[in-house]
Amino acid sequence: MSKKRIKEIAIQHFNRLGYEGTKMAQIAEEAGIRKQSLAYHYSSKKALLLELYEEVVQEEQQFVRQFFSDSVTQTHALDQQLYAFLHEHKNRFLTHPNVAFMYILSFITPLEVHDFVLAKYRTYLGTLKKELAAVFTRHPDIRLSPEEATVAFVTVMDGLDVQLVYETRQSYEQALAITWNVFWSGIQR
Repeated sequence: MSKKRIKEIAIQHFNRLGYEGTKMAQIAEEAGIRKQSLAYHYSSKKALLLELYEEVVQEEQQFVRQFFSDSVTQTHALDQQLYAFLHEHKNRFLTHPNVAFMYILSFITPLEVHDFVLAKYRTYLGTLKKELAAVFTRHPDIRLSPEEATVAFVTVMDGLDVQLVYETRQSYEQALAITWNVFWSGIQR
């Protein structure tokens, strides 16, 4: 059994059952290995979660960098780039269990791993803010500074993430339609 498969199963369990509800014995059983074999790879559930979370954050940082450096994306108007990012962000959450894991854990963080998750999530936010600030810097036709526009966008995104974590895709889309108009009207000159 590969570590990759163990991680896939673990993420499914963490997403479905939360940290407290996830049991190493269940992961091992679903992976078709003995609990002792799982312990060879991961000494504890905490160790497994820490490795997973760090990898997922790195993947999402790479996605953000790639999205905003993509020459196709850069040829679109600013509003199209930002809206496309929010749309892709939603799709990734809904179709990539790793992304859902990252966001769910950042909202519902077990006390045992709180400091680690917070630190790693902040590195993701740092990457996101850096990329957004660069995008806003290339578009001087907005009335806010790049830093202010970045804060406004991340705040909108945080509110939309609440819809994904606690509500439904439909509530995300409804909230996006409303908040996007307010956001875009508010940053234009």
